Amino acid sequence: MKFLNHSVIIIDNDNEWGVLVMKLHYGIDDLNQLDWASILPIILPFLFVGFVLIIVALFDLYRHRDTRENILMWAIIILFFNTIGSVLYFIIGRKDVNKRALRN
Repeated sequence: MKFLNHSVIIIDNDNEWGVLVMKLHYGIDDLNQLDWASILPIILPFLFVGFVLIIVALFDLYRHRDTRENILMWAIIILFFNTIGSVLYFIIGRKDVNKRALRN
């Protein structure tokens, strides 16, 4: 018996001893055993919201490209950091150059 990458738990069930083997690490081959039909309804809304957020952030960046600083940097952050990049853009990157110049 081989227990590589497994955790062995010895259990006592009504004075009957048994061994429960739990797999600790999963490989790429184990993805075939997943029931994707039950997982996709949970994952798809998150993916959709993240995709819409990226599109809206890029559209806003393009539409206000004359008043934004570091347009290329923000486009890279939005694309490569996905949802976090879009949220950072909406929090930090939407500051207009013209409004800062008027305050000074």
